[in-house]
Amino acid sequence: TLFPYTTLFRSTFYLIVGLCAVIIMMNSIESFIKAKDTGLFEAWLQNPNLNIDRSQTTNEMYSIYLTSCLSVFLIRIITPIALSLNSYFSLVKTGVNKLFVAIWMVLTIGLFFFTTLGETYFSIFFIISAICHIGLLCVLIYLWKDINKQKIIHTTQKTQQA
Repeated sequence: TLFPYTTLFRSTFYLIVGLCAVIIMMNSIESFIKAKDTGLFEAWLQNPNLNIDRSQTTNEMYSIYLTSCLSVFLIRIITPIALSLNSYFSLVKTGVNKLFVAIWMVLTIGLFFFTTLGETYFSIFFIISAICHIGLLCVLIYLWKDINKQKIIHTTQKTQQA
């Protein structure tokens, strides 16, 4: 077959899900803090590049601020949620192949770069989330190598049987 499948081991699955859970938790806490901190809201209002109607009331501008915080939060957690769900179905149903790994590597790298845009790099939540993104990439690289190894073993067994 074009994309041979290999088994996703439970330990690898738990590692993927655990890293995704930490990413989701860090983004949740950070979004909660951003939504509740009036100092961050006031700093957001002081941004000269902010493209909002300044004649609005504070409540209206705070509503826009909350919407932007929640939108960024949703964008940041959708990939780890989808990766966790896809990994679960791969564990119980299909297994993983290079296409699975390649797609999730691209999405994880893209999310990591999106997360780094405009972020405060000294935030503990950003640092932990970045470490988990790098960990996810390492797990996906490990899966890629494992698929290659399984393919070599399978090919060797076929040639020995022939």
